[in-house]
Amino acid sequence: MLRLLLIEDEEPALDQLRRFALRYAPDATIVGECQQVSEAADFLRQHPAPNLILSDIELLDGNVFQLFGQVAVSSPVIFITAYDSFLVQAFEQNGIAYVLKPVQYAQFAAAMQKFERLRQSFQGAALQQLAATLGAAAPVAAGPAYKQRLVSKTRQGLYLLDVAELHYFQLRHGVTHAFSGQGKSFVLNESLSQLETQLDPAQFFRLNRTEMVQFSAIDRLEPYFNDTLIVHLKGPGAVALTASTHRTPDLRRWVGLK
Repeated sequence: MLRLLLIEDEEPALDQLRRFALRYAPDATIVGECQQVSEAADFLRQHPAPNLILSDIELLDGNVFQLFGQVAVSSPVIFITAYDSFLVQAFEQNGIAYVLKPVQYAQFAAAMQKFERLRQSFQGAALQQLAATLGAAAPVAAGPAYKQRLVSKTRQGLYLLDVAELHYFQLRHGVTHAFSGQGKSFVLNESLSQLETQLDPAQFFRLNRTEMVQFSAIDRLEPYFNDTLIVHLKGPGAVALTASTHRTPDLRRWVGLK
């Protein structure tokens, strides 16, 4: 039997999703309906993984990709959204299909048929490996799986960025930029808040509202005004970032000063 979890914050869209799902698979069971990231995280912590998740992207309390940083998601996902800007991110996070609103039943059915083909290919225990095949998080017992790669989408194409080679992230004019050790800049779709949940907190630290730094990129720390710290980075350009006053105590603990 097909067990479905629906994640959608607009009631008309949720009703349509429900009708389309039961039209395609009359014997399916809708095991849950969530309107927020927090609701979906609680559901997945407390219930067996559904066979398939049908999910919007922009929800009442944020972006659904935050879910993957809060809980291990082992189910494949069909993303259903009004935005085409999350395509790359969707397929990094368990996505098997990406359907744009307004949704037509033929589009929905095609996505479900793709799921059925995948489902037939993964039987028994192998089905649990589908998420790993699609670049999903590790099993719960192994703890949260943090991103090792990010994608920067440009007019010239897609840049695949190794997280270990990125020295810091900075918000400029509302857009997140990643900076490599060579000083190259790459535009990201993710916000700094999203990156906080997606990257290993042992390696990356949020210095202030607009900047995040990698531990291995730090050359030295310099005391500054009002007991804050200036973080000098390795590499070209003599980059220096400043921790905010309220983040400095956490920064000291993070680097092992106290």
